[in-house]
Amino acid sequence: MEEKGKLFYGWWIVLACFFLMFAGIGITLNCTGVFFSAIIEDLQFSREALGLYLTIIALSAMFAFPVLGKLIVKYNSQVVIGICVIVTGIAFAAYSQCTQLWHFYLVSVIVGAFGAGTSTLPASILLTNWFNDKRGLAMGIAFTGSGIGGMLCNPLAQWVINNYNWQMAYIVLAVLFLAVTVPFVIFIIKLHPAMKGMTALGDTGELEEATAMHGLSAGEAVKNLSFWIIALCFLILEMITFGVQNNIPIYLKDLGYTATFGATIAAAYMGLLVLGKLLMGSILDKWGARIGIIFGIGMLIGGMFAFINAGVMTMVVVFVIAFALACPMTTVLSSYIVGHVFGNLDYGTIYGLIQIFATIGLAVSMPLSGAIFERAGSLTPTWYLFIGMALAVLALFIFLLGRQAKVSENWHSQDITA
Repeated sequence: MEEKGKLFYGWWIVLACFFLMFAGIGITLNCTGVFFSAIIEDLQFSREALGLYLTIIALSAMFAFPVLGKLIVKYNSQVVIGICVIVTGIAFAAYSQCTQLWHFYLVSVIVGAFGAGTSTLPASILLTNWFNDKRGLAMGIAFTGSGIGGMLCNPLAQWVINNYNWQMAYIVLAVLFLAVTVPFVIFIIKLHPAMKGMTALGDTGELEEATAMHGLSAGEAVKNLSFWIIALCFLILEMITFGVQNNIPIYLKDLGYTATFGATIAAAYMGLLVLGKLLMGSILDKWGARIGIIFGIGMLIGGMFAFINAGVMTMVVVFVIAFALACPMTTVLSSYIVGHVFGNLDYGTIYGLIQIFATIGLAVSMPLSGAIFERAGSLTPTWYLFIGMALAVLALFIFLLGRQAKVSENWHSQDITA
């Protein structure tokens, strides 16, 4: 049990998850843009050919998510996460030795497959187990790691590239990746509070009762309509948020702004996203999933309307703020809602399966917006399409929460010590 007057150990888990996100997404994904132009200039690859390595990372992660989700819970979580962290760090350093396109593609398979076990997936599993109360806040704090990692490591990588080369930048970030993750995996991470003789924050039961996991198994979940509603919702939300995020600079340039201004707005969005994740977590804790969803979708739709009218500077500001407050739905809300609907009995596997659909949404977002632009000569129709899709997601979520009591009736328990 938690000792009175002492810091709840779960907050150390939050810190560990923060650094998993810092490295697993902040370094491996959020810094790719810095390397892109340097590699193209040095090795003379086409943008399209080199860009395929990001698709390979996403596809590899998509297939790895449900497998790793099960392994983290079934076996020693520290060992599984530790293997993922070490292999990903070494593979990221291996980019420095790539000279042919197929080298980048091969390394990306490894980075994607093992990288899936270094960030959102383990963080979501750990925080769901350790927090009943303040779960949203814990997730919000931990998930800011990806944005802060990107903000700090992008200029670091650029400095190394300017003063040395892109190969050295990969090595430096790989060393940093391992330095901020391995100690936490070895000394801090525990899958469940019972492993520390404690109960989850907000759990009022005795320790013996707290060793039980409650919810549905993955097999039961996929037979439930709620699973498919959640999967569809996050497929659409990833499509919308990724499609908008990666078109910010080019769309603003289409409206007559400079490339520098577009890059500045994109950076401002990343900075505000940190606050957005904290706010989303707090809303989920204080008012629950329904208010969190309504708030997030409302900000998303409002932000999209502002983006459509971004020829006016005031609307650009409104867009950046609203969009940054909405986007945590794909991280904080997705992690929260899976536990809310299906419990933590088989959380890792279920969350991993949901991430397959989220990754599909991410993968098709840019081709979709590009195809619409080619036919319409403008990205504006894409934004109207996304507004309609966001309204559909809101309706689906409301329907989902309306049937939650029926889903909870089928929850059952399993003792983790058994």
